[in-house]
Amino acid sequence: MTALDIGANTLVACTTTTGEQYLYEGRDLFNRFRETTREIARLQSKLEDWRYSSERIRRLYRKRTRRRDHAQEALCRDLLERLYEDGVDTVYIGGLIDVLDTHWSVETNAKTHNFWSFRKFTERLVCTAEEYGISVEVRSEAWTSQECPQCGSRDRTTRHQDTLTCPCGFEGNADLTASETFLKRHTEQAVRPMARPVRFEWDDHDWSESPHSHRPKEQRTDPSTVHHNGNVAFGDS
Repeated sequence: MTALDIGANTLVACTTTTGEQYLYEGRDLFNRFRETTREIARLQSKLEDWRYSSERIRRLYRKRTRRRDHAQEALCRDLLERLYEDGVDTVYIGGLIDVLDTHWSVETNAKTHNFWSFRKFTERLVCTAEEYGISVEVRSEAWTSQECPQCGSRDRTTRHQDTLTCPCGFEGNADLTASETFLKRHTEQAVRPMARPVRFEWDDHDWSESPHSHRPKEQRTDPSTVHHNGNVAFGDS
């Protein structure tokens, strides 16, 4: 089993019961999305009062959407191939309401709704998972981003950028910690000790492992050989 934390800067943080952890970085993608958005706003400000758009603005909107959708599709494919190879049969993903309730901000809202398009990503993940016979379950992930895995405290922890710290002495990657807490909360299986996380960066074509990852990128599974018996279940915690 595995749990995914959909983050603002890390697009997906993933923890499996086999001890694997994956991080898909999103800062560069979001910065490009924001630059295009600003250019659209600049062009819109120069339009005559009776005009709402232009061909150039529409092209920028299409380019922005295609770039995001391409990255989403590639991420789902890369992640689910890895999970299939790890023997994962169930993926837990948090509901959108928890994302907004627990760490809402203007920038996070922009990333979750406009850039990352949380709902569309979830639908894409579900469709791709079906090809690999992996089920996707939407569960509550409330407070996973604030909970210390060492002492269980929620009100004493501090998150600064990508790091979660606690007065008890814990310090770790906030998104990976959230995905690990999320997984332990919704599975009865023992979670193995975590290996060094594998980090991925987008190069406009593929999600490639960063130089800091602990293993080379392996050959991917051919999805045509996977049994198509996946299902989707939506439940509460």
